[in-house]
Amino acid sequence: MKELKALKAVYSYFFPEVREIVRASHNFETALFLTTTPNPHYLHGFNPPLFIPNTPEGTRDLDKIHEPVIERIIKAYKPLVPALGEFKWSYPTNGSSEGIFHILADLAEMGVKRIYVLKGEYEGYREYSSTFRIDTVEVTANQMGELSKGSVCFISNPSARDGNILSNEFINKVCKNCRVVLDLAYAGMTRPYKFDVSNKNIIAVVMSLSKPYGVFRFRIGGFAFTRRPVPSLYANKWFKDIPALLTALKLVEEIPPGSLYKKYSEVQRRALLKIRDDTGLPIEPSDVFLLAWMKGCSEQMLTPKQKKMVAEFKRGDLYRFCLTPYFEMMERGEF
Repeated sequence: MKELKALKAVYSYFFPEVREIVRASHNFETALFLTTTPNPHYLHGFNPPLFIPNTPEGTRDLDKIHEPVIERIIKAYKPLVPALGEFKWSYPTNGSSEGIFHILADLAEMGVKRIYVLKGEYEGYREYSSTFRIDTVEVTANQMGELSKGSVCFISNPSARDGNILSNEFINKVCKNCRVVLDLAYAGMTRPYKFDVSNKNIIAVVMSLSKPYGVFRFRIGGFAFTRRPVPSLYANKWFKDIPALLTALKLVEEIPPGSLYKKYSEVQRRALLKIRDDTGLPIEPSDVFLLAWMKGCSEQMLTPKQKKMVAEFKRGDLYRFCLTPYFEMMERGEF
């Protein structure tokens, strides 16, 4: 039996298609403040060129450049998240984690003392909420659907527990009694699916390019969409990373969200075959092509050595595995 090379934490694969855009964009964006064009209110290199809003004096206003960028990112994600444009407020953030932190700060200011998450959820919710003395309570999916009116839930979809899509029916059931913050950090890494965020009790959506485009270490392109203003995010219009924001726009327009799935779901399939051959584990493909999962009840079929091998991967009643090392091995031609 060979070693299991999967990761417990999800460190995304820096996709070759993305590398070229990231490399090229650095030279392109450094020219932002130097380039003169026939119309100085358009930034060329995009298709169509990116309009830079004007100040009352008619000069280029880089404080507002996130506005047309976010408009075009919403348009790029429309096939996956059709109602994203219905949120009145939107903010550029340093990955989705910054948005989560500020939304929790706002909830604390409103007097929220407790949030609910599914068993095995993303650990960041608990870590950030503890900063504001907000308790994080883990519940089952059935329990979440029966919470008392006014409860606040943080839900990742696709789920960070196992990389699988939670149905819109489930999300809307939770919304009957609860206010929901929906984390779409893995959106764009699955088969075609429309995430319904139209329910008014979805009070906020956070998104990031970190995982679907493999730019985790670059912090390129995070966004928070909210039904009400988040005062602590207001200053982001001044302190945003403009080159990163423009790179995010390049990525979603040149590599549309979801377009990598067909190619890399095949890499996922081959990676799982190798894991099964190497370890004998009854591992299954997640909806998110970078992940795999295993049911908790599978423990009964595992040998003592296999149980030890997967112990650190347990999340609630499930097991989740990040396949990035196998993607990298395959790129190097190692299997």
